[in-house]
Amino acid sequence: MNIIRPSEIRGSIAAPASKSDAQRAIAAATLARGQSVIERMTGCDDVDAALELARAFGASVYTVGDVTHISGGSSLSRNEFDCGESGLSLRLFSFLVALHTGSFTMTGRGTLLRRPLQDLEAALSAFGVTSRSNNGFLPLKIAGPLRRGVVSLDASESSQHVTGLLFALPLCSGDSELMLVKPTSIPYLRMTISVLRRFGVVIDPSESFERFRIPGDQVYVPARYVVEGDWSAAAFLLVAGAIAGEVSVTNLRTDSLQADRAVLDALRRCGAQVTEEQGRVSVQSSELSAFHFDARHAPDLFPPLTALACYCKGTSVLEGAGRLAHKESDRAAALVREFSALGASIRRREDRIEVTGGTLPGGNVSVHNDHRIAMATSVAALGSRNGVTLDDPSCVSKSYPGFFRDLQTLGVNR
Repeated sequence: MNIIRPSEIRGSIAAPASKSDAQRAIAAATLARGQSVIERMTGCDDVDAALELARAFGASVYTVGDVTHISGGSSLSRNEFDCGESGLSLRLFSFLVALHTGSFTMTGRGTLLRRPLQDLEAALSAFGVTSRSNNGFLPLKIAGPLRRGVVSLDASESSQHVTGLLFALPLCSGDSELMLVKPTSIPYLRMTISVLRRFGVVIDPSESFERFRIPGDQVYVPARYVVEGDWSAAAFLLVAGAIAGEVSVTNLRTDSLQADRAVLDALRRCGAQVTEEQGRVSVQSSELSAFHFDARHAPDLFPPLTALACYCKGTSVLEGAGRLAHKESDRAAALVREFSALGASIRRREDRIEVTGGTLPGGNVSVHNDHRIAMATSVAALGSRNGVTLDDPSCVSKSYPGFFRDLQTLGVNR
């Protein structure tokens, strides 16, 4: 679907599985000796990359429908590990590889080749691992083993390397302590600790998430795990409802630890009609007003909230744009450039993006091979005058392969 036309939408869609939740569960099952069962796991490129890494770790993986069986606890079966385009899988599995003695190589494809590795290399080095990258980019050569330690790390740009350490350090001999400077994306760290607990691993964080006590010599135990619906994907559908009609999204936990559940706060602040029920959230369009939202701990909300702000009367402010430089694209720059091409009044001022709502003419956009730019501009098209033409809609397969099919189900015109 290259062209998204102005449309009034109505209907109900089940949210796909959370790729953040699924990748964590896959990693934990890979480390557990015995068979784990992961339910409600729908496919996407990033989840497929994590499953392939599990196989590279010697795990047996087979899937029937939306249920995946993983028998883990085996030794590494390769010395090169392809992470696809998944930044989380790269940072998570790099630390798991580093637990082993020997020399290994982490590789990737597409946008992952352009994402800098300084945070990952610094964290590996702090725990005794030698690494060598291609001038700060993939491929990354790793020589372990990872060792226990008491270490302070900068966590102001990302929490993914912290998640990798929280998975790996419990398997080291002896206890570790991790101190974080300016921790960010704290909801994702809460999710990590929750998944670890389900697989028998205990982490003791401080209330501020600035300090973690990590007992060593722990053992992952097999588990039956149900993957949550994805609030990151649902955010685009819910914003679509606020812009162009009425949408209900099912398969969502309203008590979820996922950071992007905060989209409901933004929707309520701008005046959208939001209804929460057990497992279902509905949003209906109404007169929308400008809103102010701090997205530092939920940076994936920048794209859908930029689309929302285009239809809110007044100037909306999104804080935390500095978190977007090293996503699949330089996402802040891409949002400003492409929404400007559609006729939006949008600008970046230091760490914020400001959008003044009004009529959106529409036009042609480059999605920068970024799934969230593609989905955001598609949602923005629904209320536009002339619609939006995307140069590469297929990139949504990274997180939400069924996105355009679901838009059609809701009544979007092609």
